[in-house]
Amino acid sequence: MARSTSNHTSRALATIVRAALVPFVFAATLVLSGCGGLSRSDRPARVEEARGTVAAPAPGTATADTQIAAYSPPAEPQIARAQPNRAVAVLLRRAEDQQRSGDLDAATVSLERALRITPDDALLWQRLAGVRMAQHRHELVLQLAAKSNALAKADERGLRSENWRLIAQSRRALGDGAGAREAERQAAALR
Repeated sequence: MARSTSNHTSRALATIVRAALVPFVFAATLVLSGCGGLSRSDRPARVEEARGTVAAPAPGTATADTQIAAYSPPAEPQIARAQPNRAVAVLLRRAEDQQRSGDLDAATVSLERALRITPDDALLWQRLAGVRMAQHRHELVLQLAAKSNALAKADERGLRSENWRLIAQSRRALGDGAGAREAERQAAALR
């Protein structure tokens, strides 16, 4: 009796599996038959020719009058000149306002923030040197003005002249009269 119950259960299970498997096999057959598509020809795809150019002939069909269009290089990309960073302009104005109101520490912070954004800006280095001059930090002024001169372009004569003037004042304050006179000569040569 146990054997017939087991046999009956396995037959019922096989029927259920067959009933679920038949639709799946049918669906898979439909999907896979769609991959074959319509009959294909052995011809290559048709290529349209652009106006004014001569297409290269198929391999093995070259003729004596076949021409290939001359190479013309692509147009040069137009590179927009970088605009001054708006954040830097705002920080510079803020530093100038802070310096005018006598808050030299805040002006220093604003200029240093601007320099983190554009570290190669000679004007920012020069303005920071000016703030440090007002704070009587003469050793630092020498370094900052020299850095500004190193970054300044050749045509920025006014900026470079002002840097030399700051260097002259700092050298004089540090007791270096000869160095101050040399810096004043450099400033005068740039005016």
